[in-house]
Amino acid sequence: MKKSYVYVIKSDLENVYSAVEKLIEMTGGIEREIKKKIIIKINLCDARTPETGAITHPLFLDALLRFLRESFDNLKILVVESDATVVLADKFIKWFGFVPILEKWGAEWVNLSKVDKVVLEIDKKYLRKIHIPQLFFDDVYFISLAKLKTNILTKITCVLKNQFGCLGEVEKNIYHPYIDDIISEINYIIKPNLSLVDGIISMGGAQGPAFGIPISSNLIIGGKDPVAVDAYCAEVLGFKPYFVGHIRKSYLKGIGSIKYEVIGDKIDKIDFEINRFEMVLFRWGSYFKKKFMEFFRKG
Repeated sequence: MKKSYVYVIKSDLENVYSAVEKLIEMTGGIEREIKKKIIIKINLCDARTPETGAITHPLFLDALLRFLRESFDNLKILVVESDATVVLADKFIKWFGFVPILEKWGAEWVNLSKVDKVVLEIDKKYLRKIHIPQLFFDDVYFISLAKLKTNILTKITCVLKNQFGCLGEVEKNIYHPYIDDIISEINYIIKPNLSLVDGIISMGGAQGPAFGIPISSNLIIGGKDPVAVDAYCAEVLGFKPYFVGHIRKSYLKGIGSIKYEVIGDKIDKIDFEINRFEMVLFRWGSYFKKKFMEFFRKG
């Protein structure tokens, strides 16, 4: 598989508006033959404020919505996220300053846990069906607005993992023993047209994606290939892309290329303060839980 391009710009919150516009233009822009509507999947992870690096920063969304409205005045824009065991999406958008931004740009909020789903059959021994919100199968342009974070379960949380939140179920933790496979399945079904990563305030440490260490990375990353974007993000965070399960599985599934070429600003090495031993212990616990569940189901 040939290389894909990944685009990188240094930016702080003060300059995020011009940086987002420049980044999108670098990727080739959003197709003028745009669909009926745009879906933007943000990342809301636990009841954590924007300065912790755990959630999509409202100003990053503000910058994206401004660009879209200036480019496509009458386009219908949906900003989406789902509920989870520790996510009350409808409340979080109010608590963390998203509602005024949505109202300013005429964007509609959609809780993916409260809309109609399409039930799809998949060929996996641990999961025969997957529920994807119907709206992704309409005539849409899909933007994944992800965060640059470590994750104690999947090593990183960037673009591909962001789509895990497109599952409408609240109890998504039931998929954790098979999460790399689930992430690749979801992205195979609803691959983003454009991937943007908010790395202005990112998250490091072994307790990501919610309770890690805020890192002032001051960069934004983007591209049309979500696998390549995540492969680059993995390198930035200090991981080898092929050894990040959901990146490898998505690559082998043909969703995108694990090989990339970077265009844009040169980024100095950033210390994300990762305790690899702690991460390994947690992943071993997940592995044994998976084996136990398989044994229980067979019995």
